[in-house]
Formats: sequence, structure tokens, C-alpha cells
Amino acid sequence: MDLMWIAYSTGYLVFTVLFLLAGKVFFDMMTPYSVNVQLTGKDNVAVGILVVGFLLGLTCIVCGVLAGDAPEEPSLEVFLGEIVETGLYGIVGMILLFLSGIINDKVVLRKFSNQTEIVEHGNAAVALVMAATYIASALMIAGGIRGCLGIQSMLMAFGFGQVALVLFAVLYQLITRYDDQEELGKRQNLAAALAYGGNLVAYGLILMKGLSMDQALLDEWTWQDGMLHASYYAVVGAVLLLITRIVNDRLFLPKAKLSKEIVEDRNLNAGLMAAGLAISMGSAMVFCL
Repeated sequence: MDLMWIAYSTGYLVFTVLFLLAGKVFFDMMTPYSVNVQLTGKDNVAVGILVVGFLLGLTCIVCGVLAGDAPEEPSLEVFLGEIVETGLYGIVGMILLFLSGIINDKVVLRKFSNQTEIVEHGNAAVALVMAATYIASALMIAGGIRGCLGIQSMLMAFGFGQVALVLFAVLYQLITRYDDQEELGKRQNLAAALAYGGNLVAYGLILMKGLSMDQALLDEWTWQDGMLHASYYAVVGAVLLLITRIVNDRLFLPKAKLSKEIVEDRNLNAGLMAAGLAISMGSAMVFCL
């Protein structure tokens, strides 16, 4: 039986590797530039950051698909029966992730062409934020998969989560004391990118929790109950995340202004601190909200 469990788990590990490989090929096919040329021919770090963000996002989606209940006894028949549904949700999740990338590209950083900045200018700051949007969207998609009753409810969860993520991204830009898009596009400020990206990933964690539900709740709740549950996490999580950002800035960097450190000094430590604290608070809210 132990050997069967090892074989069963190895089968899903092989599936994950093949799924990520297919994701890289899909990403390369859907972009107007050659990913391999940018990665190895031109050594474009910005494209590397973007691709890794997409692959990490796919990994989050795979984890969401695999988070279901394990069979009582593993067998080849059980594995083959599960792998079809797993692959279907994985493919839909991959398409949704790429779609979310297009939406985030047009809305989150709308004052310039992200593709031009990343491919032609090698702008790692823009690439870092876009990679963070992939991860945040993927966490949201994974939560939608975990809490869905089928493809239709999965798509509804994606629509809700994507709108919430975009609104949070816009709200974050409104509360900062500097122009995020100028810092990312014109100045290629990595400190600002780290702070922004960390907050997006943190909010993605909160949305994942809001959109995922236990199987017992899925059997009892209507889709209206599910949307109310997700709305609670989306609204309360966003407010608390922004409040804790202000509080933590003053607690952990009491003798410095975060905006000055990020904008004037381009202090990567300040960006890392902001990103780390945001992800820490987002992770804590997953368990305490």
C-alpha cells in the first residue's frame, strides 16, 4: 500500500512538471516575442522575472486543483479517473491566469506599455509587479477552484476575484504618497516594485481564503452565500491590509519615512520590509478573519 501511495503521488508530481512545461510553451505561443530568445539570447532579466511569476502562478493553481480529498485507497484506475478532471481544471486555470495578465496589464499599470518596458527596456521593476499580479491572480483562481461546484461557479469566482484585485491595486496607488506608475515606468524603481508587488500577493492570499470553502459548506450554501463570504474577505481584508501597512511602517521603520526611503533613496531594504510585512499580514488574515 505504501508503494501504491508513492506511485500515486509520483504520478501527480509528473503531471505538475508536464503542466508547468505546457504553461511555459503556452506563454511563449501567446506572446509576440520569443521567451527563449529573451531568456538566453538577450539575457533579459525582466522577462525572466515575468515568466517565473507566471510559472509560480501556475503552481498555485495546480495546488488548488490538488487540494481535494485523497482517495481511501490509491490505484491506477482511481488515478486515471482523477487526472482527466485535474487536467481540465488546470487548463481552464491556465487560460484564466493568462487572461488576468492581460487585464492587469491594461488596468493596473495603464500609463505605459508593460511589454515595451519589459522586453525593450528590460524594466525589472515593471516585470516584478506584473509577476506579482500573476501570483495574486493565481492564488485567487486556486481559491475559486477549491470552492467551486463546477466550471461555471469557478468562472464566477474568477470574475469576482479579478475585479476585487484590480480595485485593490488601484486603491493602493491612491494611498501611496508617490506616483507608483512613474516610479515603476520612468524611474524603474525596484523598491517601489517590491512594496507594490508584496501587497498584491498579500491581497491574493486573502482572496484565496474568501473564495475557497470546505466541502460541507459547498453542499449547504447557495452561490449568493459564497459571494457574501468572498465579499467579506475582499472588503475587510483590503481595509485591514492598508491599515496595517501604515501602522507597520511606523513601527518597523520609526526613524524613517517609507515614501522617502522608496522614492528618494530607492532603498531596497524598505521595499523588502514593506513586501514582507504585507505578506505576513495577509497570511495572518487568512487564519484570523
